[in-house]
Amino acid sequence: MMAEQQYDCIVIGSGIGGLAAASVLAQLAHKRVLVLERHFKLGGFTQTFTRRGYTWDVGLHYVPQMAEGNQTRSLFDFITHAGVKWQKLPTRFDTFVYPDFTFTVSADPGQYLADLVQRFPAEEQGLRRYFHDLGQVATWYEREIWRWSVPAWLAWPLHFANAGPAPLALMTTREYLDRTFRNERLKALLTSQWMDYGLPPSQSAFAIHALVAASYLQGAWYPTGGAQTIAASIVPLIEEAGGACLVNHEVVEILVENAVVKGVRARVKHGRTMEERKFLAPLVVSDAGAYATFTRLMPGRVKLSFREELEAFPQGSTSVTLYLGLKDSPRTLGFQGENHWLFSGYDHDDPHANGLVEGKALTGFLSFPSLKDPEATRHTAEITTQVASQAFADWHATTWMRRGETYRARKASISEALLDLVEQHYPGFRDLVAYQELSTPLTIESFTGHCGGAMYGLPATPEKSRRHWFGAQTPVRGLLLTGSDVCSLGIVGAMMGGVFTTGAALGPAGFLRVMAAAQAYGRTMRAEAAGALPLVV
Repeated sequence: MMAEQQYDCIVIGSGIGGLAAASVLAQLAHKRVLVLERHFKLGGFTQTFTRRGYTWDVGLHYVPQMAEGNQTRSLFDFITHAGVKWQKLPTRFDTFVYPDFTFTVSADPGQYLADLVQRFPAEEQGLRRYFHDLGQVATWYEREIWRWSVPAWLAWPLHFANAGPAPLALMTTREYLDRTFRNERLKALLTSQWMDYGLPPSQSAFAIHALVAASYLQGAWYPTGGAQTIAASIVPLIEEAGGACLVNHEVVEILVENAVVKGVRARVKHGRTMEERKFLAPLVVSDAGAYATFTRLMPGRVKLSFREELEAFPQGSTSVTLYLGLKDSPRTLGFQGENHWLFSGYDHDDPHANGLVEGKALTGFLSFPSLKDPEATRHTAEITTQVASQAFADWHATTWMRRGETYRARKASISEALLDLVEQHYPGFRDLVAYQELSTPLTIESFTGHCGGAMYGLPATPEKSRRHWFGAQTPVRGLLLTGSDVCSLGIVGAMMGGVFTTGAALGPAGFLRVMAAAQAYGRTMRAEAAGALPLVV
């Protein structure tokens, strides 16, 4: 007989969306929350790994909106009980490298705009309109998420408030650029961060571009001690409320009776053996993504009007990442902790000028975790570029660490291509490398369960925002979604997904209740900090 255990809530997956929801439910609703993770480590894309003394983050490179007093920072502090400290990146935190010019982004939006106008004076009017539109459309996106996460009777006012900016938000980024600017180099420059949301300008909704671009206007931060501090800070809060976080527990089915959730069935790994267990709860929160939740975990007998539509929806983008251990500090080559985006051309929509093409890396994102983290003890770097998951289809049936010699040869070739790309721009970089290891979409899929190794959930196209399965609420009573598919991609987007989901779980005023708790926690922290300071006479 299959063993059963009862909890107040079950969270599927321990990414930041799932952990954020679990933390808030434990703190505000005093719920006993069970978090089930298929991997042998907690944290999703906030986890880290170590080889030969070098440590890297697997998904976190930089985070926006973590200034003291910022609303997002207050939420993060509440969710982690201020267990994560944030290190600000250099003022010039992003460097965009093109064949005939290099541009550095300032954390001061006024300076950023001035720098753009200086380089493209004929486009000043369009640039000023662009900065205005970023704020307007980012606000539209935030309201839209709230609209899909509250009961229908509360959603109508938000629908009307969002009607005006909707046409702008739901055009593609390419359409917006073409109607606003003439200079092709400027269009390329303004979308240099497109890999942050995984879609080139012709495919992405301007809404997601605006949300991401606007979020970084005040600069970027990095967690002191690395991304692992996020899960390490949240898990004790869940356990203190009587909950638990279990690894090697892969949920294989959401249990539903008469359109009401009852719990989950999980496959539990013990070394080389497996057993199945049932965990029961009146509330289940899925951080597995909309696609996996509704097409793989939901029983086929449960009627979902959008199941076929979701199955036919395009899968999200994926990437390869080369993790590097370095012999010496990258500062010897002039790096200070900023990110470097490397491009071979100006058309981000050209598939022959992006990612890996005929054995060459034509674009890449270079970052230095060790320069961002004041507690790092060894020097590290990462090089990332986007790829098609189909490029690794020959090894899809293999398992992690057992994919064979041809797979290792393919990885070695890709690693060399990525190093060649960086060496072209920064001679001497290769000489710093002491250790290297490449991850592929197969690695991502093995640990996350995301189809094709998709990193950002459902692709942020205009079509996605028009679909009614976009939001925390689901047709099954007691089942909610969380994470990036509820809100937006990235660490902050997935965390906010957890906030909106918890708001939905707590009732019509739930979101406001979470925000009030975060603000109160922030005031308490500031008061305690002020009280701890010596009195100056």
